[in-house]
Amino acid sequence: MSEYDHHEERRHDTPPEAKVHIAKWSPWIWIVPAIAVFVAGWLVVRYGFFGGGDITVRFAEARGLDRYSPVRFRGAKVGTVQKIVIDNDLRQVVVRISMDASMNHALRKTTRFWIVEPGIETGGLGGLLSGTYVAIGPGAGDEMREFVGQEYAPVLAPPEAGTTVILEGPGVGSIAAGTPVQLQGMRVGRVLGAEYDDKRGVTSVYVFVVQRFANQVRQSTRFWRAGGLNVQLSGAGLSMGGGGGIASLLAAPVAFSTPEVLAGPPVPNGTRFELYESQAAAEAATDGPQITYVTYFPGPLHGLMPGTSVQMKGVQVGRVRDVRLRYVPQTATLETPVTIEIDPRKLELPVNEMSTHDELRATMNDALSKLVQKGMRATLATSLVLPGASGVGLEMVGSRGTARLVVEHEPPIIPAASSGSGIEGALGAVNDVAARIRSLPIEEIAGHLRSTAQRIDTLVHDKALDESLQRLNRSLADMEQVTKAARENVGPITKSIRNTAETAEAAAKKVSENIDPIVKSLRNTASAAESAAGRASQLMGSSARQNYDLGSLIEELTKAALAVRTLANYLEENPDALLKGRGK
Repeated sequence: MSEYDHHEERRHDTPPEAKVHIAKWSPWIWIVPAIAVFVAGWLVVRYGFFGGGDITVRFAEARGLDRYSPVRFRGAKVGTVQKIVIDNDLRQVVVRISMDASMNHALRKTTRFWIVEPGIETGGLGGLLSGTYVAIGPGAGDEMREFVGQEYAPVLAPPEAGTTVILEGPGVGSIAAGTPVQLQGMRVGRVLGAEYDDKRGVTSVYVFVVQRFANQVRQSTRFWRAGGLNVQLSGAGLSMGGGGGIASLLAAPVAFSTPEVLAGPPVPNGTRFELYESQAAAEAATDGPQITYVTYFPGPLHGLMPGTSVQMKGVQVGRVRDVRLRYVPQTATLETPVTIEIDPRKLELPVNEMSTHDELRATMNDALSKLVQKGMRATLATSLVLPGASGVGLEMVGSRGTARLVVEHEPPIIPAASSGSGIEGALGAVNDVAARIRSLPIEEIAGHLRSTAQRIDTLVHDKALDESLQRLNRSLADMEQVTKAARENVGPITKSIRNTAETAEAAAKKVSENIDPIVKSLRNTASAAESAAGRASQLMGSSARQNYDLGSLIEELTKAALAVRTLANYLEENPDALLKGRGK
């Protein structure tokens, strides 16, 4: 079979038939133009009816701002950043913003714009994750479309009725616009903003409290930076706590408290308060029923800080309010006045809402005067665990009646102990002993001891000393022999002494019997001599000139008479003088 035959067979076969498929339109194909129409309509409605148009804001730096970043007012989105370019001078960032139509009336001459960077202080964890945005503060004046942005957040207006006060401190720290304000852990307001006062050199924080709690802000109210973690080590062990949980750790709020007694009237808007760094410092400065006193510690204060507790018998009755260092030019010395405050309620003294400060002062002065009279003194307590002063104690460590409460001074002065109590007292005693040891002439004493030791060594090894000791031994032996001989002959010697005494006694008796005639004779002799002298004197008076010297004769006779009379008187008083002689 040839190739041609194969082609013939194929030509007689039945030809294949083509299958025709008719295409059908799916309804899903219309979703694309529908979406396009919807978006177009939304854009027309959004920017045609509700859009506020575009505005231009110039900033010094973009600070993380990006295209499509939101524009917010009181947390709500009111616009979107459409474009960010640099001006021709390369000095500013020009931001084109598309605003909502609802903000058209707020785009005025004094309207302010500023950039808010993410941070915990701007809204806690949510503020940290929200990203950078542009904030707006509505103003007044003519309508405008071009603005110059601020580099810092301004002070906002209060959002509702309430009270706005100004807190003054050395810095804002983590406080920013929107920071919560708390009363006993409850949010009652917010921070409106902060600004620096150039004239006074302090930072002013504007705080808003809603109307419901505005009555709690009074003259004695104290504000402080709250939040954080409180760690306390005491006799009960280690305790930890926080002012407001984890939220206060992320965004530290501003807290305040008002005393129950002597709180004062409510304050008006714009009243200024001091912003304290901690609750302890704020409570130490509270002007409630606490009565202030001052004391002067003789030694160093070891880091005593305001807010440190004041205790009586281990019970806290107050706090340290102020610690200062003062130079006294009159004495050229330094003194450390420590101001403390004591709460009368801690001593269960009568205090009520009708009590006045003068009444509380008089009651406290009377109580403390009696305690000081009994020996109460202010002491500085220290701790073995933690460095520095752990508190001020009012303890009975003084002598009764040695001091008094000085009420003439304002505030009154509580006398301080001469030394600290507890560990402080022990360390002070050790320091005193060490100071006394240091004041001793140790080197001089050691030199004297060495010289004395050398002299003793020389004396001990001296040959002359050995010879002297030998002679002393021989002398003692001779003395012992003499004593032995005297002991043997003491009887005859005693008998001889007694015989001599008896003979002397008999002679004295005989002299006593014959002393009166002798004395009488001597007195007669003296009288005769005196008569002869008188006669001679008369003779000299009648004869002015004589060939012999009668004056000398009279003088000798007078002396002789005087001597005889004196001898007679002495023998009369001491008859034994005839035997013993005249005493020396």
